[in-house]
Amino acid sequence: MSEEKPPQRSPLPRVKGRLPFDAPKASGPAMKQSALVVYGVLVLGLIGVAFYMALVQGMPLTSPWVAAPAIGSLWFVLRLFMIWGSRG
Repeated sequence: MSEEKPPQRSPLPRVKGRLPFDAPKASGPAMKQSALVVYGVLVLGLIGVAFYMALVQGMPLTSPWVAAPAIGSLWFVLRLFMIWGSRG
């Protein structure tokens, strides 16, 4: 067997890890304000659906048609307070 070295190869091109420009931030006061509005509208809509199903349609409070929108509105209220109280 011969002890020949393999031919020298050129190194692979280096891939840059960052973009050459700064990406715009998506979190700002306008984003926070719009999220508050969207969640507020969802809360009011789900509460309205739950009241409609319970009072107008006469369904019991434990019915999924009443309980699901009520629970959903509670979840969105929680998200609303989390966004409202955030420091960012």
